[in-house]
Amino acid sequence: MQIKIKKTFAAPLLVFAICVLLAILNTVSLSDLTQRASIYIAVIIMQIIIFMIPGILYCKLRGNNFVRSLRINLFTPEKLWITVFALFLLISGSSLVKVGLYTLDYYSTQYTLYERFVPNSIGNFGDLVYIIIALALLPAITEEFVFRGIILGEYTLMGCSNTTAIMLSALLFSLTHLNMYQLPVYFYAGIVLAFVAITTNSILCTVIIHFLSNCYSLLFESQLINLISQTDSVIFVLFVLSIVFLVFLILLLQAAERIYYAKGIRGEPSPELKPRKKKKNAGFKYDINAQAWISPSMILCIVAFIIITLVVK
Repeated sequence: MQIKIKKTFAAPLLVFAICVLLAILNTVSLSDLTQRASIYIAVIIMQIIIFMIPGILYCKLRGNNFVRSLRINLFTPEKLWITVFALFLLISGSSLVKVGLYTLDYYSTQYTLYERFVPNSIGNFGDLVYIIIALALLPAITEEFVFRGIILGEYTLMGCSNTTAIMLSALLFSLTHLNMYQLPVYFYAGIVLAFVAITTNSILCTVIIHFLSNCYSLLFESQLINLISQTDSVIFVLFVLSIVFLVFLILLLQAAERIYYAKGIRGEPSPELKPRKKKKNAGFKYDINAQAWISPSMILCIVAFIIITLVVK
């Protein structure tokens, strides 16, 4: 069965449903789960319920042909370099934003949707395996499936420019994390991941980047916070991170240029020059990009984010 609704309304509606489920999650008491293993299993089940099931139902309602737009493709070895460069660009850029927020006293220690499930210490190797699976690997798979698969695919499929698709998918990705202070961090991460997904045409690349970035946040980011908490170290950390960021930004853009050059040699169209359907006498009100930005469901997601972060939480 395929349900047809207004194209610009569909994608944010899925994100709104996920935000509501996440808000409900925050009200769930885990007092009965005394064992760490039980908590980790509960986190895995919640991610399946909150992300995978709504995402699969969305794809089912959109029809079998929609699956082709999810970019679930293997990637060639040449695209592995983009994955590596994007990973370091994501970590260095996110760290720059976090250091900036820290200096402005707007920093939040939350680095995952499941912050309250993260133990203060890792007791043994089993705990480490559970943490990596439940809080690094599975979030990378579920979130990439929804945001770089469904959401990004929906916007590009409806005819939005790649720039609009990247920005909107990044915005919805950041809103879903329900953290006002970390909003710039997740927005930046969403831009990098969406760019990689479009350039490589594979969300498998973004799953790898997302997973390794989650591992860094869970296991090593606290050391960065300890470093910048020393006032004399802030300038030095900013300088080093800026250099690393610029180096990997240049490397990433060069790698992307080589991929698009190879596509041009093969006669494939430039990603920003693909034809878009427009109505006759199309003006601003008929432009698909403008419609996507101001759609009622997009506004609904923003309102839900504000209410949940400022009122409910």
